[in-house]
Amino acid sequence: MLWVGVMEKLKIKRDIWIKSDMFYSEAFKSLTRSAMLTLMRCTQKRKWEKQKIHGKKQTIYFDDGFIFPYSEMEGLFEIGETTCWKNVKKLIEVGFLDIEHQGGWYQKHEREKDFSVYKYSERWRNYGTPEFVKAEKKKVLPESSYIRANIARQKLRSPSQKRSCHLHKSEVDRLKTGNDRLHESEVDKTNKIIPESLASIS
Repeated sequence: MLWVGVMEKLKIKRDIWIKSDMFYSEAFKSLTRSAMLTLMRCTQKRKWEKQKIHGKKQTIYFDDGFIFPYSEMEGLFEIGETTCWKNVKKLIEVGFLDIEHQGGWYQKHEREKDFSVYKYSERWRNYGTPEFVKAEKKKVLPESSYIRANIARQKLRSPSQKRSCHLHKSEVDRLKTGNDRLHESEVDKTNKIIPESLASIS
């Protein structure tokens, strides 16, 4: 019952309209099934209303930005976050979406999340032609933060540098401050005062 309640909260009570020229476009044909579902969800987030213009009712769309947490697709259609990220990346590449604000990965508190903000785009109309304007979804983390980059850096390091990471600093290298708690060396142990109880043995 709890899961059903979550599903109901994720549902948007708004019709999904796809124009015929969008449906037959090369950009739409290039999408996978899950990417099409992702596009429909994004289209559903786009607000519109009927207005009378010159005596005729017409559909007016609003280009307000919207956020798109990937967990929505996982809850509604069992599309994982990684696949959803790839789908959004594809929608941007073929011209259905533009990024109004690139969200970040850092959050000070769990409730304060910096989501990306997307806007509907008409660039798809020129997809596959010389007039098409390219765009892409950039990675949120810097290159140095990714696993492959870290592995590559580790391979470039010399053996001596790798070994140095496992060695403790010697007492000579450490700064001699009043707060340092130095390890006892073998010399220190031999210079200790012998307790009176053991003096008679020697």
